[in-house]
Amino acid sequence: MSERTSGATDPAAPATAAAGPDGHPARGVRAAVYNRFWHSMGGGERHNGMIAQVLAAEGASVDILGHSEVDLDRLGSHLGLDLAGCRYVRLPDRGEEAIAAVSAGYDLFVNGSYMSRIAPQSRRSAYLCFFPTPFDHDMAAWRKAAVRTAGPLLRGVRPAVSFGQGWYPPEGGRRRQWTWTNGSGILAVSPGERRTLRADIGRPGAPAGTSLRVLDAGGGVLAKLEIGADFARFEVPLPPTTDGTELTLVSDAFSPGDADVRELGVAVSRPRVTDGDEGPIARLPLRFPWLLRDPADLAYLDGYDVVMANSQFTQGWIRRLWKRDADVLFPPIQVQRLHPAPAREKAVITVGRFFAPGLGHAKRQLEMVQWFGALYRAGDLPGWTMHVVGGCEDSQLPYLELVRAAGAGLPVQIHPNAPRAQVEHLLSTSSVFWSATGYGEDDRRRPWTAEHFGMTTVEAMAGGCVPVVIDRAGQREIVRHGVDGYRWTGPEQVASFTRRLAAEDGLRGRLAAAAIERAQTFSDDAFARQWRDIAEGRRLYQS
Repeated sequence: MSERTSGATDPAAPATAAAGPDGHPARGVRAAVYNRFWHSMGGGERHNGMIAQVLAAEGASVDILGHSEVDLDRLGSHLGLDLAGCRYVRLPDRGEEAIAAVSAGYDLFVNGSYMSRIAPQSRRSAYLCFFPTPFDHDMAAWRKAAVRTAGPLLRGVRPAVSFGQGWYPPEGGRRRQWTWTNGSGILAVSPGERRTLRADIGRPGAPAGTSLRVLDAGGGVLAKLEIGADFARFEVPLPPTTDGTELTLVSDAFSPGDADVRELGVAVSRPRVTDGDEGPIARLPLRFPWLLRDPADLAYLDGYDVVMANSQFTQGWIRRLWKRDADVLFPPIQVQRLHPAPAREKAVITVGRFFAPGLGHAKRQLEMVQWFGALYRAGDLPGWTMHVVGGCEDSQLPYLELVRAAGAGLPVQIHPNAPRAQVEHLLSTSSVFWSATGYGEDDRRRPWTAEHFGMTTVEAMAGGCVPVVIDRAGQREIVRHGVDGYRWTGPEQVASFTRRLAAEDGLRGRLAAAAIERAQTFSDDAFARQWRDIAEGRRLYQS
């Protein structure tokens, strides 16, 4: 395995910086870019990765930090990045305090991990915010009230146990929620001398029970448990540690059935840690770790020299929720890689990660397929096709199947996890681009459900598609209504604008040409200039 794809956990050895002319402002700077979601290889990861690419081009020695196995060549190829001047360093998943300690070894630490609370210890630091989502946003009202009451008493206390890699999104009801492993799930545990992991573990809906092994960071077996269908309480004594540890829960996995193709290991409910040395204040969050999700606890932001927003929409909500100013660093869009075809396919295309509503800013593929189906069956789009493109993790395969079912019998083609070349081809040959992120949501009360910027909208415009997008959030910063596309407020307008574009070739051609020109505003070159302006203005390269 090459150094660039190494799983090494020691960031002390310098990466090889990209060559550049003398006088580059970042020459000699040891920089790190951290993101815990590199493996998903989405738009946020490209945003982070482009910072790493520009830093390396400026002469910095750049480490890309994460927790999962990542091949930089594959990552760069998929995201259209040149990461030759960077090294990937895989860190143990031992919580944010451990990452903060690692940051102390760098001159510049860039934290681009969504909803992170790392308090950096580097000489200079920058926080890339995709949206300032409140940490208690998905909690019941009574829990929110408890968090906001207890929060000020627990400032500075860090979670004793948290979920790392290998877990599906939580599920269940009000009385009990649980989280499934995929057969190998990591729990990060903070330091302590006499700690015990306590959790309710079961396999609801499984055809049989299974044996569960709890492994320490070195692969040693701490416990072997027999897990049945019903939840039962288990206790696992933990070895003392001064810097935290990671536990891996390993078991057989099963698939629930045709409608749910996930591979499920065991379900963990109410995980918590007790400590023989705990005091009364510490005992509360150990037993109820969700009490630490206080959205008003923003002290970690004080360690950053700059907070960067991915859009003006996000910038406004940072000011409102965090009471801090932010610099805008628009995402980098690969406009130069998209070559609009002179002859366009009669096709509507939508691009976005597949995940069900209720899990952040869902892309609403299901509704869009239903809208296309209504137009097609009404005879309004004769000869037209719909392409539904997007990444899909295992946890969202059930939602993908719902989208497939909605498109059955229609000229709808689903492209999950399509290679980049295919995505670019479809964007360069289709005629109309749809986006519905945030549809059905109240973006004043739940603004995190909206499209914080709209990277795929810009890509589609660069490819020559006419955008027909929801009139909310970041889309307003991209699409100029009636100039280079349309913005809609309801499905009836989606239908009206799309029917008109399908019927009027001249209108579609004029808007497509304007869209191509507009997309250049958000190019990789424009991003590099924005970053350099921020780095210079905030003195990020100076110790």
